[in-house]
Amino acid sequence: MHFGFIKDLSVKSENLHVGLDVGTSKVCVVVGEESTGRRSGVGQDGSGLDIMGIGTAPSRGVKKGVITNIESTAESIGEAVEEAEASAGVDIKAVHIGITGGHIGCLTSHGVLALREKLISQKEVDSVIDAARAVALPFDREMIHVIPSGFTVNGQNGITDPRGMSGVRLETNVQIITCATTSMQNLVRSCEKAGLAVLDVIFQPLASAETVITEDEKELGVAVIDIGGGTTDIALFHKGTISHASVMTIGGDNFTNDVAVGLRIPTNEAERLKWKSGCAMLSMVKDNEEAVIGEGGGGITRVIPRNYLVEILQPRAEELFSLVKKEIVEKDLHKHMNSGVVLTGGAVLMEGMDVMAENILELPVRIGTRGDTGLSDVVADNPLYSSAIGLALHGPEECSETDIGKGRRIGGMKRKVAGWFRGAFR
Repeated sequence: MHFGFIKDLSVKSENLHVGLDVGTSKVCVVVGEESTGRRSGVGQDGSGLDIMGIGTAPSRGVKKGVITNIESTAESIGEAVEEAEASAGVDIKAVHIGITGGHIGCLTSHGVLALREKLISQKEVDSVIDAARAVALPFDREMIHVIPSGFTVNGQNGITDPRGMSGVRLETNVQIITCATTSMQNLVRSCEKAGLAVLDVIFQPLASAETVITEDEKELGVAVIDIGGGTTDIALFHKGTISHASVMTIGGDNFTNDVAVGLRIPTNEAERLKWKSGCAMLSMVKDNEEAVIGEGGGGITRVIPRNYLVEILQPRAEELFSLVKKEIVEKDLHKHMNSGVVLTGGAVLMEGMDVMAENILELPVRIGTRGDTGLSDVVADNPLYSSAIGLALHGPEECSETDIGKGRRIGGMKRKVAGWFRGAFR
């Protein structure tokens, strides 16, 4: 799928794609250029995107993934965009943005189509997806994605692409991801106030997953847990496509607030201390280790045993992963998680988070990385940037999709109908 903005985005290239991650604690912008020739970029499936630049800024006006002040959010977006433009040497005019928050919902639907023609074409595929997406939503809800989990032709299921097949009955099951209309509108308006056109709104874990999990993991079954500043997003993939999604309003900022209250220090110092000396597992800390409060601030410093800090952080980590486990158990998702769990998001950088997750979830756990992005290893191996990189990767993925993955416009905002994961349509 081609978008006219690409030619206007930069005088240097017609193949630039920009991902914008507006989080609770930070705003991140990634600029990528679609690879020419050999497609070897950040995508685990080999899809091509060379990262040209990145920009970050502290997030203001966002709480638990929801925008509470459009002006402040627009300013944060502008700062991150300006840094990304300087880094990449381009002018950014349009972006793909991610959305998350407690308002996100996920439901399943089934569509059936009686076939008049013997051969199934794109028209029939579109029609059966339209039938599946014809569900009643409250007036304040909007569909973000309608993602088929497979097709059935004349009772034969497990078909990923039915085009060209013969049949008299075509069926599909879809996952419909929805959001609060006002939350999406506020996100788009914040971008517009920052001088940016919004090309697409993508559920954030889908973007993160595209950069941190493999096609094999998607097929066997894997859960992506994206722990941001204000939310923890869970997306389960099985048989090549998403089968469950949910958002919890707990994240890295809860750890920071606990440290600030427990040690009676400012929030910014608590954040610094969390990253420098924090750990999610008390058993990983030696008795003689210390943490310095106020270091580098030019004021009075004090030294505390490091285990004092970890005794504050560990209960919060236990709570977070216990809530994740509750979600997994209640929805009976264990049986589909044959590849275990992949952690991403800035909060997983704290020491011991993967160990704590493995202990509580009783599943194999790894921290997701993207491999070669064309930038330093600090960026390539940093889960902090996975969402923004995945959003940038969304552009080349769209342009390379077959018709079965075409998007639709609803109320002026483009929506993916068939999803943008290639594995769902192979």
